[in-house]
Amino acid sequence: MPDNAIRLADLDQSNVVDLDLGSEALRQRVISLMPGWATRKPFYCVRRGLPVVVVGRHKEAKEVFMDGERFSVVAPKAEGYEIFDLFGGIESVLQMEGERHHRVRRLMNPAFTPAAMNALRDSVQQIVDDKLDAIGRTGGAFDAMTDFCGDMITRVMLDATLQLNPAQQRAFTRVHDSFALIAGLAPGEPYPAEYVEAGRALHGVMMQIIQERRQKPRNDFISNLVTARDRDDRLSDEELFGQINAVCAAAQGTTASSLGAALLNLGRRGDQFDALKRDPSLIDGAIEECLRFQSSGFFTFPRFATLDTQIGGVKVPRGMPVYASGQAANFDPEVFPDPLRFDIRRNPRAILTFGTGAHTCIGNRLARLVMRASLLSMMQRFPGLRLADPHFEPVYRGMFGELYPQSIPMRTH
Repeated sequence: MPDNAIRLADLDQSNVVDLDLGSEALRQRVISLMPGWATRKPFYCVRRGLPVVVVGRHKEAKEVFMDGERFSVVAPKAEGYEIFDLFGGIESVLQMEGERHHRVRRLMNPAFTPAAMNALRDSVQQIVDDKLDAIGRTGGAFDAMTDFCGDMITRVMLDATLQLNPAQQRAFTRVHDSFALIAGLAPGEPYPAEYVEAGRALHGVMMQIIQERRQKPRNDFISNLVTARDRDDRLSDEELFGQINAVCAAAQGTTASSLGAALLNLGRRGDQFDALKRDPSLIDGAIEECLRFQSSGFFTFPRFATLDTQIGGVKVPRGMPVYASGQAANFDPEVFPDPLRFDIRRNPRAILTFGTGAHTCIGNRLARLVMRASLLSMMQRFPGLRLADPHFEPVYRGMFGELYPQSIPMRTH
C-alpha cells in the first residue's frame, strides 16, 4: 500500500459503517437503507476494500455535486482507483472538469435541446407502440422488463437516435452487456478479455460511422455532434467516440431501470395508478414522484476530494472517493416531507435523481420523454394494467450502483 494511501483505520472509527458498496448482497437491500442515509451525517465504508465516504443528506449531496473545486469527477492516480473508471480509459464528459468539460458539454448541448427531443417524439412513440402490439398478443401476462423496458432505450438510442444498422447496434449492446463483467472488479484486477475486446470492436465501428457522417450528415444525434461548431472549435474523432460511448452506456440501463421502477411502484399502489389512468394530466408530476421514490440506482459517478476538506462536519482526506447518493437525498425529510409516502400529486422539486450542477445528466430530457410516452401509451392501451402480484419484490442487477429489476411480472387486465 502506498505511503499516502487512505486507510480506514486512520479515520474516525465511530463513523465507520460495516458496508462494502460493491457487494451484491448490499444491492438487494440497499433500498431499505437509503432513507436512513438521508437523515445521518456522511459516513465511511469501503468499496472492494478502498475507503470511501457516502453522502446521503440532500444539502450535502447537492454540495458535492455543485462544488467542482473541492469534489472532482477526475480520479487521482492512485493504486486500485482503476475500479472507478467505468469506461476503461475512454475519456468522456462524465469524467472531465474545468474548461475541457465546459467545451465538450457546450458542443454536445444542441443534441439534447427540447427541439432535438421533440424531433425524436414520433420515433419513440412508434417504438412504444410496436412493443405494446407485441404485449397485446401475449394473452394478458407479460414481463415489464424483458417484454417492454429492457431494450426500450436501446432501441430509442441505437435505432431512432443514432440511426444505426443491426450490425452496428450489436457492437453497442455487446459493450453494454460486458459492463456486468466489471461490476465486481477488485482493485488491481485486470479488465476481463471480453470487456476489452468489446470496447475495441466498438471503437472500430464508431470510427467508421463518424467518417460516414462527416461525409454525408443526416438528421440524427451523431451527425449533430459531428457537425457541432463553436466558432472554429469542434469535437475530434476520439472525443466523439468517448461522448457517444458514454451517453449510450449511461442511458441504456438507467432509463430501463427507472421505467421499470415506475411501473413497479405505481402497480403496488392501485389507487394511485387508477387515479393516473383516470386523469393523464397528472403524468408529469407522477413521473417526478416515480423518479424521486425509486430511480435507476443508489449512486452515479463518484467525486474525489481535491484537498483535505470536510462535508457535513466529517473529514474527507484529499483523494478520497465521495459517493453522493441522489436517491438517498430524495428521501431527506427536510426537503420532501413524509418522504416514504409515494404520492403522484406531490410534484416534487429539487430531486437529485439526475444530479445537479455542471454534471447534471445531459440525457435527462430523453429519459423523461421515454417514460412519458411509455406510461401514457401503456395506460391508454391497457386500462386494466397492473402487477401480477402487488407484493412482488424484484431481484436487482446491473452496473455498480444500479438497481436494474431483473423481472417485473404484470398483466394487461
